[in-house]
Amino acid sequence: MDKKISIRELSVGTAVVIVAYNRVYGGYIGTLLTKGLIRGKCLILLDKTLPKGCIKIMFEEKIMQLSKPEADALYVQPVDD
Repeated sequence: MDKKISIRELSVGTAVVIVAYNRVYGGYIGTLLTKGLIRGKCLILLDKTLPKGCIKIMFEEKIMQLSKPEADALYVQPVDD
């Protein structure tokens, strides 16, 4: 199943893989690519209740914070274990 989901729709602790980017937030796609958040990469959602709509993720054993537009630009799928 290739359903694209916004990362905000998932529960905290969910492991996901990046499958696409929301073109509405096209200006932020370059920022995500610079951070290494490219298609096929896995990450874990740690917190989605930060101020100003930011989220916290674990990516490649690093914890990072994404701004609201950066988070909204990601489409993901849960990882099947």
